[in-house]
Amino acid sequence: MMPHVTFTYDAGWLRIEFACENADQPGRALFVALDTDPLNGCAVVPYAQHCEGSTVFLPFRADRLYAVRIGDDGKPSLWWRKWEHAKWSGSIECGDFKAEVSAGKVALLLKRQSLGAELFADAKGTAWAKDTNGNSGWGEMLACIGAAPLPRFGDVVLAGGFPLAIAQKKKSVSARPRIYQMLPRIFSNTNETRKPNGTLVENGVGKFADINDAALKSLRDELGITHVWLTGVLAQATSTDYAAIGKPADDPDLLKGLAGSPYAIKDYGDVCPDYANEPAKRMEEFAALLKRAHAHGLRVLIDFVPNHVARSHASFADGCAAGGAFQFGANDERTRFFDPQNNFFWLQRDTQGGGPPLRLPTVKDGNFISPTCRVLGAGDGLFPPENEHARVTGNNAATWSPSQNDWYETVKLNYGYDFTTTAREYPHAAKPDAPVPDTWVKMDAVLAHWQALGVDGFRCDMAHMVPPEFWAWAIARARQRQPGVMFLAEAYNNDPMKVEGGYELVAHFKNVMIELLSAGFDAVYDDPAYKALKNIYDGSGWANDLDAALGVRDGNVQPDYVFQNSLRYAENHDEVRIASKGNWGGIGAEVGRPVSAILYGISRGPVLLYSGQEVGEPASGAEGFGGDDGRTSIFDYWSMPELAKWVNGHRYDGARLSPSQKSLREFYGRLMKLCGEPAFRDGEFFPLNGANVQNDKFGRVAGEGASGHWLYAYVRADVRSGSRYLVVANFHRSETLRDVRVNLTDAARVALGDATNLTDKLSALGEATLADGAITLPPLPPLTAAYYEAKSRR
Repeated sequence: MMPHVTFTYDAGWLRIEFACENADQPGRALFVALDTDPLNGCAVVPYAQHCEGSTVFLPFRADRLYAVRIGDDGKPSLWWRKWEHAKWSGSIECGDFKAEVSAGKVALLLKRQSLGAELFADAKGTAWAKDTNGNSGWGEMLACIGAAPLPRFGDVVLAGGFPLAIAQKKKSVSARPRIYQMLPRIFSNTNETRKPNGTLVENGVGKFADINDAALKSLRDELGITHVWLTGVLAQATSTDYAAIGKPADDPDLLKGLAGSPYAIKDYGDVCPDYANEPAKRMEEFAALLKRAHAHGLRVLIDFVPNHVARSHASFADGCAAGGAFQFGANDERTRFFDPQNNFFWLQRDTQGGGPPLRLPTVKDGNFISPTCRVLGAGDGLFPPENEHARVTGNNAATWSPSQNDWYETVKLNYGYDFTTTAREYPHAAKPDAPVPDTWVKMDAVLAHWQALGVDGFRCDMAHMVPPEFWAWAIARARQRQPGVMFLAEAYNNDPMKVEGGYELVAHFKNVMIELLSAGFDAVYDDPAYKALKNIYDGSGWANDLDAALGVRDGNVQPDYVFQNSLRYAENHDEVRIASKGNWGGIGAEVGRPVSAILYGISRGPVLLYSGQEVGEPASGAEGFGGDDGRTSIFDYWSMPELAKWVNGHRYDGARLSPSQKSLREFYGRLMKLCGEPAFRDGEFFPLNGANVQNDKFGRVAGEGASGHWLYAYVRADVRSGSRYLVVANFHRSETLRDVRVNLTDAARVALGDATNLTDKLSALGEATLADGAITLPPLPPLTAAYYEAKSRR
């Protein structure tokens, strides 16, 4: 008899029944975790075969944990635990649940009244169950109901001596998120003056109103976009004077670029007046853009910058667009470097590199060092509000004299974590009763403010520099207000500034990505895979190296929950343009085809297309503060010469694009739409390079003794829908790969099932054939990728 779990209501009781051969035998046990409160609970629950000590990652937050165990006498024993004060309570006796045992069955009965009126109503509750005799004795997923889908479990992983059964965190979504990132300042700017270090008047600026119906319709219909990330819409420090609406220009010493850094937030409750046709009505114009996007079925994300604010943030001003809730530092105790209820870290007079005043790295020996000060002809290296009391920079530089390499224009926010000692003075496992820091409360107010305006989600800047427990608290509150709100984490596990949480068992992984996903993020950045592919062209990398970046070992991905919930990109505002001079081998925009096709198809997580990528924007020349660095500047007033050909006077019809640019944009449109197919949205990943290293027909070129330098391949397949694809890419800049034969792993062969023919849906390369456990491909031109849809002949 196969294991079977049912959830039914019976005379006021919730009955969770486990049926299986020998279910009633001594040693059997049924574990159940329940979610009864969206603001409470933990995604990490204690679980072990016979005692506490190991953990399970759930795809939801549970606040009740129950167990029924069959003793040697055949009688059931019960215990339960409750999540209270940020920890699991000890075993508690309770009369609101009972157990029944019969031949082949074990049932746990919970009094419905004790669970809360909302449990399981309108799919608001979730239950998960385990049987300890499955999965080599450590238990296996049996069933779940309510809001969460059935999660897939990965292999048992050993960490710190404890066996951990890890659940993949996956949500049931109707469409895979395909995100288009745009900086409004540049995206819709049709002024083509492009004077280096030009002012807004000279170089122009994009407006909210310019992102019109034609633009949104094209993104949705032609590129298959589901989400638009409006980068840098919050009010930032800038040289542009808006004194007429109470927002004067900032001190030049605080600026990086005339437009200002989008990540030096000056007012968390306001949008940048640059983007409004009528600056005094900027919030109304932003709301109108949200309404237009929603009318086209697009969801809108904005930046949430939790780690730092601009030095000139409104806490030094009289007013803030959304009121005092966003005022930071006004009530801080400035005589202490660290106080958990302070919003900032305050430098003390005789420590942290000297004493007052704060000396900014903008002027030296009477000469301007800052490019922005030099352009404006002003600056003295001082910021008067910090002549006596100064604060730590956004990148943790606790000094009165930050360097040019520091984020000196920003100040770090204090979440109750002292980064100099790793002391945690906030609610966490070891201190569940610690008070919630003031910064937590204020940042929750920021999120609530933008949610109330209609924002659908947040890309969270440098999320790993903020305690994971804050994210668990804040995301839970945000999802109570708006269940479907999206949270994406820019995070890097190799950053020494990362903040690990207080859960010791989770800390065994030493992977902040796991902690952020457990805290509730929908996805985290995948920096390793991006770098592995770039190293093929700008280093000595091979396509085979992507396996290690993805965590592929012995043909499987470990840990699967991070792999499946990573945001993948080939460009973003922090990275160089694919078509930029001196990067990606200097090949140009065409290298984006194989790179993007491989990255976007790998897993179920969101994918990102950066505005301009689809037409080969090269970011040539120096725009101003950004310099000639291969990136489209986020600091300067500018426009994109190639994207402007598609914008075409806000007609967004691409009439000025060259034939090769039109072809490239059409390629990205096909790619993004294919990534929404069930195989890529819900399916599994089956890597193939490891099985083909010794296969001399796997794209090996002359002089190489192994395969996998220029060719990468994998299968994506969804069993339920029957959607199956072979994905292959030739990364070589000039060599056509001929007579390619891809040997399948046993798992990939099973996934492809009875398929015998494969047709390329991405690049129209024709058909491949499957026979004798291998796939034979037609010629694969250089810098080409193919998505071969597998079907059976009938």
